[in-house]
Amino acid sequence: MSTRFRFDTPRPGLARGVRKQLAAAGYVEREYMVRGEADLYAYDADGNTVLRRSAVPYTTRAIVREPEDPARASGEAVIEALHPAGDMASAWVRTGRTILREGMRFIGVTQDVAGLRALKLQDPVRYAELDIPEVGLGFDIVAQVASWLRASGPWRVSHLFMTGASYTGTFQRVFIGDGFHGRARRPDGGPAIDGYLIQISSGAFMLGGYTPLSEGTPVPPAADRRRTIPELDVPVIEILSEGEAETNPASRRPDSDAPGRYRLYEVAGASHMTAYDAGPLALPVVEEASDFPMDMLVGGALLNLRRWITEGVPPPHADRLVVLPERDGGRCGRRDEARPLRRDEHGNAVAGVRSPWVDVPIASYYPHSSPRAADAAPASGPNERRRLDPVDIADLMGCMVRFEPAKLRALYGSPARYRERFGAELARLVAGRWIAPADAERARSIAAGVEF
Repeated sequence: MSTRFRFDTPRPGLARGVRKQLAAAGYVEREYMVRGEADLYAYDADGNTVLRRSAVPYTTRAIVREPEDPARASGEAVIEALHPAGDMASAWVRTGRTILREGMRFIGVTQDVAGLRALKLQDPVRYAELDIPEVGLGFDIVAQVASWLRASGPWRVSHLFMTGASYTGTFQRVFIGDGFHGRARRPDGGPAIDGYLIQISSGAFMLGGYTPLSEGTPVPPAADRRRTIPELDVPVIEILSEGEAETNPASRRPDSDAPGRYRLYEVAGASHMTAYDAGPLALPVVEEASDFPMDMLVGGALLNLRRWITEGVPPPHADRLVVLPERDGGRCGRRDEARPLRRDEHGNAVAGVRSPWVDVPIASYYPHSSPRAADAAPASGPNERRRLDPVDIADLMGCMVRFEPAKLRALYGSPARYRERFGAELARLVAGRWIAPADAERARSIAAGVEF
C-alpha cells in the first residue's frame, strides 16, 4: 500500500452548498490530493470478476468534513464514492445531520471519470493535475482509501461505514458484488469497512441497479446474483423509497441477524427525490414536490448500523411494501419494470416502514411527478443545452397532494388533536429506534405549523 498510494498535505476545502451547515456544527472541510496506482477489473466469459489491468496511475482528491476541534471527533467515519453528477456527495442530504450531530468524519472520494470532468470544469486551475484515466478504476481507488484510513491515515478510525444514495448507492452494490469489499482490508486482515448503508438504490433501478464494472463490460442481467446483496462478514442495511420498491422484488432477500447480517427497509411515503434534495432550484414538475423527511429515517438507520456493529444490537424489522403483480403506466413512471404498490383509502402505500406522515396523514405521497409540458420539450436549437432532463427529474421527484381542510377536520377534528396523534406515532418511532430523539423534535416543530 505505501508504495502505491499516498495522501498529500491537506488544503482547505471549498464546501460548496454546505458551508453554513458545517460552520453551525463546528465542522471544517479539508481536501486531500490522492495519488496511487489502481487495478481495473472486467468479467470473463462466465461472468466472473477478473483483473483487466493492474497498477494504473491516478491522481484524484478526497474531501474530509470533520470537527474543527479534533477532541470532538468520535473516531467513526463515513465514506462515500462521490456522484458523477457534479462530483457531489449525494448521500449527505440524508445523513449529514446525523454525521454532524454524532461527531463523525465524512470522507468523499472523487472516483468517477465524469465526476472528475465536472470538477475540472468548476476549477480548472485547482484541479489541473487530477487524472482518472480509466472508467472503473474508482472501485479500487475507494477500496485503497478505505484500507489506508484503517492502516495509517491522519487520524485513528475506530469504525468505518460506507454509504451512498442513488448512483453512489448502486456503487456499493458493485463494490460488494464484485469483490472490492474483500480487497479493502485492515492490516490485521479484517474488513476495512465495518458496515454498509445503501440508500435509494434497488437491484433493478437506474442503469439496471448495477453500473458497469469497467468500460465495455456488460451490466449483469436481471436475474444475476449480484443484484441481491450477498452475505458478508459485516452488516448491510438497504433503505429504499417507494420509487425503488416498485422495481425491487426480484432483488429482495430475507432479513438476517446471523450469518450475513442484513436488513431491507422499504419506506412508505418516501421517494427518490424530494423538495429537500432540490433545495432552491425551480422544479420542472406539475405537482407540489414531496416534503417527506427521509433523512430522519436514514439517520436512524445509520445509528442502528453503528449499534449493530459496536454493541451487537440488531436493528428493528419492518414489513416490505406490497408490490402488485400488474404493471401500471400512471404513477409508476416510465420504467418498464415498475409495478404499482398497494395503497390505502388516502392514496398512501400500505405496509413497509411506517411513520406519522402516512399513518396520521395530511397528504397523499407518490414517488413520481408529472413533467411540465414546456420543460419536457426537447431543446429548440443547437446552442440550447439542458443540464438535466426534466422528464427524468419528474420521474424521480416525489409529489404530494395535500388534503382539503374539510377532510382534515373530518379525520382529526382540530389541529390540536392532529398534533396529539402525530406525537403519539412519533414517540413510537423513537421507542422503536427508527429515528433519533433530536430528529423527533424537528418533526414536532414541523407538525406544530399545521393548521386547518
